[in-house]
Amino acid sequence: MEETEATTELMTPTAFLTPGNLARLSANQQKYASDILNDVTQARQTVNLGTGAWSAQQVIGTLAALPTLVDRPHVYYVAVVPVLTAYFKAQAAPHLTELLTALKQARPALVEKHAETEDEQEAYEGVVTLVEQWLQAMETQPEVTNLSAQDRQYFVTIVHTTAELMITGKRCQPVDWDVAGISSIMFGPFTHLLDKADRVPALFNLIPFALTTLFRYLATQHQLTQAHALLAWVTKNHTALVTMYNPQLESFYEELASAMRRAGIDTNDHAAVDKFTRDYLNAHPVEGRSLFTTDRQLTKKHPAKQLKYSRKRRRNRRKKR
Repeated sequence: MEETEATTELMTPTAFLTPGNLARLSANQQKYASDILNDVTQARQTVNLGTGAWSAQQVIGTLAALPTLVDRPHVYYVAVVPVLTAYFKAQAAPHLTELLTALKQARPALVEKHAETEDEQEAYEGVVTLVEQWLQAMETQPEVTNLSAQDRQYFVTIVHTTAELMITGKRCQPVDWDVAGISSIMFGPFTHLLDKADRVPALFNLIPFALTTLFRYLATQHQLTQAHALLAWVTKNHTALVTMYNPQLESFYEELASAMRRAGIDTNDHAAVDKFTRDYLNAHPVEGRSLFTTDRQLTKKHPAKQLKYSRKRRRNRRKKR
């Protein structure tokens, strides 16, 4: 750990947060000033970048680490450099010119990175709002209204998850939904995106009904050009959809995925994945035969790809009905 010219700060964050100093900041900067100073102080300690007066290198290193250590909105990151600038100026920090230069250099990466994240979040919020509108319309239908409270929640979960995977994950609007796309998400990441509490037979039994209801509604809104093919696909795959989740199978694929990671297998290399899977099944013949005979959907040749958006964020944002 580097110890700079002073063993203590020339001005503590608390001492800086006075009406006089805050008055020089914008409303947004004032809102986040306390959090920023506390977070930056903690981040500096976490990455072991010294104590006492700040150096330019410590500023650069701390701000580079900050986004990985705290979960804050975009407007917070916009305020970081102005708040720290005011803080260093107020305490007449040593090497002030170098510190201000370091702040200026750190700002673009700090702000632009979170601008992209904010844009993605806004797009996701738009999908949530859109799906809520669909659900409000579908819930006026008697077959949906008559569902039990728990089944209605499962219905909501199925519709949300399907739409999120197609629109947010595959960047595919309903007008472009087709059998290949729907099949790839339902027999792919759909199950993995569900919360553990939702991976129950009652939810999977509702999937054909939920998809049929969704597709028919979108067709009436002239948003689903391939509605006929998609409805036929649901009918054809009814049994597969209601039986596609098998806890034993889930455990098997988790173990297979772990084995692939340990072996350094590139999951984007389908040939390597296929060969590893065959070798793995040959090495575990009893377990492999049991899975193949008890699950109709053991046709995957590699584990589902990593999801591109946060399951935690989805849980926090999706409205419970």
